[in-house]
Amino acid sequence: MQAAVLLACGGLALLMAPPDSCRAEDIVPFRFTAMEGYATIRYLRDEFVTGQPAAGGTPVRSRQAQADLRQELFLMTHSYAYHPSLLSFDIGGGPVLQRQSFASDTSSDQSKGALYNLTGRATILRDKPYRGSVFYDHLNPTLSVSPGQVLTQQNTRYGFDMSILGPVTPVPVYVDATRAHSQGRGVDRIIDDMLDRLNFKATRSFGALGATQVQYQSTKQASISGSPNLPVQASNSTTQSVSADSRFTFGANRQFDLVNLLALNTQSYVTGQSALPDRRDARAFLDVRGRHSEQLQSFATYNYNSSNQGALSSVVNAVSAGASYWPHKDLTATVSVHGENNRTSQYTSSTTGVDASGRYQHALPLGSVQVNYAVRRDLREQKAVANQTAVIGERVTLTGIAYSPLSHQHVVGGSVLVSNNTRTQSFVEGSDYTITVVGLEMRLQRLIGGNIVDGQEVLVDYSYDVGGTYAYAQSDQTLNINWSLRNYVSVYLRFIESTPRLTSGSPTFQLNTVHGSLYGVRADMPLKTPFESSVGGSFESEDRREAISPYTRVASDVYVQSEDPFFGTGNVRVGMRRTRVDYANSTQNVNLTAYDFRYWSQRWFGLDLSADASYERDIGGVLPRSRMAASIKGQWRYRKASLTLDIGRSRETQGNTERVRNLIQLVGRREF
Repeated sequence: MQAAVLLACGGLALLMAPPDSCRAEDIVPFRFTAMEGYATIRYLRDEFVTGQPAAGGTPVRSRQAQADLRQELFLMTHSYAYHPSLLSFDIGGGPVLQRQSFASDTSSDQSKGALYNLTGRATILRDKPYRGSVFYDHLNPTLSVSPGQVLTQQNTRYGFDMSILGPVTPVPVYVDATRAHSQGRGVDRIIDDMLDRLNFKATRSFGALGATQVQYQSTKQASISGSPNLPVQASNSTTQSVSADSRFTFGANRQFDLVNLLALNTQSYVTGQSALPDRRDARAFLDVRGRHSEQLQSFATYNYNSSNQGALSSVVNAVSAGASYWPHKDLTATVSVHGENNRTSQYTSSTTGVDASGRYQHALPLGSVQVNYAVRRDLREQKAVANQTAVIGERVTLTGIAYSPLSHQHVVGGSVLVSNNTRTQSFVEGSDYTITVVGLEMRLQRLIGGNIVDGQEVLVDYSYDVGGTYAYAQSDQTLNINWSLRNYVSVYLRFIESTPRLTSGSPTFQLNTVHGSLYGVRADMPLKTPFESSVGGSFESEDRREAISPYTRVASDVYVQSEDPFFGTGNVRVGMRRTRVDYANSTQNVNLTAYDFRYWSQRWFGLDLSADASYERDIGGVLPRSRMAASIKGQWRYRKASLTLDIGRSRETQGNTERVRNLIQLVGRREF
C-alpha cells in the first residue's frame, strides 16, 4: 500500500510539483477542505407615481409598483480529487423562495415559487503554467440598475478559461469563452439578453525593452430587452475585434518611450426584419517621447482612423510633433506643429497649424502666482460634395433631467432618432425625451414621464451640416492667471479669444468669433471650533461674447463639514449651490438653486448609518424642473449576523409632470 502511495505521489509530482513537496496524506480520491455559506431574507418594495395634467385641468396619475419577498440559503463547498493542485472543485448552491407582485392602474400580477442558485467551478493544475477551469453559474441576484431602481434578475452563465504560461511557452496565452443569459423584470425595465463571448490574449515580453500584447474578442448578443410600455423588437448584434498593443523603452539611457496600437473592429446589427449596414473600423496609433536632458523633452504622434458603414466612410490621418523646454523649474515652454487630413464620402478637409504655450510660477511673500499662456494658429480648407453627413449610433447617457449635448454641431433639425443600446426599442420625442438647441449645440434631455430610465445609455442617429466648400484661418489665445495661498484660497482669471477669418469660399453657416473672460475664487478653510470642521466655497463669473450664442454665467457654492464625529456620533456636511446662465439668443437659460445634506457615522453601537438628501430647482428654461432625493442607509453587524436597511424617496418635476418614487429594502443575513 505504501509503495502504491509513493508511486502515485511520484506520478503527480511530474505534473504538479517537485517530489519533496508531495505528501502521502494529500493523495486521496476525494476530500472536502472547507464549507461556508449564508442565509438571507430580503424584502423589497419599489413604486413610482407619475402625474400629468388632463385636458380639463384635472391631473391624471399613473402608478406602478413592485414588491418582492425573498428567502435564500446558500452553501459553498471546496474540495479536491487526488491532490489540491491536480483537480479542485468549488461548488455551491441553495434554494430561493420568492414571492413577487407587480401592480399598475390597469393590471396586477402575483407570482410565487421556488428558485435555486447553483455555481460550480472545476480547476485543473491550478499551480502550473498550463492550467484551466470550467464553470457554471445559475444565480438570482437583486441588482441596482439606476438611482432608486432595483431589478430582480436570473443569470445563467457557463464556459471555460485556460492559460499556458512560461516557461512552457515564450508567449503566454489566455483563452476564455462564456455564454450568458440574463432575464429580469422591474417596474419600468425588462431584461432578456443572450450573450456569447470568446476572448484570446497573448503577451510577448522582450525583457527590459518592453512587451507586445495581441488580443482577439468576439461577441454575439441577442436581445429582447426594453421598457414594458413600448413595443420590443428582437435584435441581434455581432462584434469582432483584434488589437496589438506594444509598449517599449529604449535608448542608451532608456530615454525614449514608444507606444504603438493597431486595432480592427467589425460590427453588425439586425433588428426585426431590417439590418443596419455593417461597420468596419481600423486604427493605428504611434507615440514616441524622448527625454534628452533634464530641461528638454520631445514628442511625436501619428494617428490613423478609418470607418466604413454603408454609404458612410471616413479616413483620418493626423500627425503632431513638438518639444518642451525648462530653462529652470519655474518656467516651461512648449512648441508643436500639427496636421490633419480627413476624407469622407461627403467632404474632404485638411488642417495645418502651430501652437505654443508657456507656464511661469513665482513665489510671493504671501502665496504664489502662476501664469499660463497658450496660442494656436490653424489653416483649414474644406471641399464638400454633399450638404450633410450622418452619424449612426452615437452613445449618450441621459442622467436625471440634465442636458446631454451631441458631439457634432450644426445638427439638422428633424434628423435625430434615439433608441436603446441594443436597438430593440425606439424612443419618442416629446414623450421620452426632448431636444433643445443652444447656439451651435443640440442637447437631449430625458423626460421623467417617459420610458428612458435615469442613467440609461441610448444610441443616437442624426445628420449634421458639413458647411460647404470654404477655407479659413483661425487664431486662438488663452491666458490663465492663478494666485493661491497654500491649499486654503485661490483666485484665478482666464481670458480667451478665438477669431476665424474666411479666406475663400462661402460656408453654409456663420463662423463663430469668441471673446471670453472668467474670474473666480475658491476657499477651503479649517475651523478651530468645539468641533473640528471645515468651511469652503467658490464664486465664478464668466462673460462669453460669441457671434452665435453669447451668454453670461455666474456660479457659486458654499459648504460646511465636520471633520471629527459630531457629538461623538458621526460627521455632517451641508452645502448649497447657485448657477445662473443667461443666453442672448435662446430661452434655454439656467437659474438653478441646489442644496445637499449628508450624515455618516462609523460603527456606533455596531451600527453604520448614513443619510443623504439633495434638492435642486431650475426655473431658467422653458420647462421649470426640480429634483429631490433622500435616502437612509444603515447596517448593523454582530459577529456573523447583519441587518441592512435602505430607504429612498425621490421626486422629479418637469413643467406640470411629476414623478415620485419610493424604495424600501430590508436584508437580514447570517453567515456561517
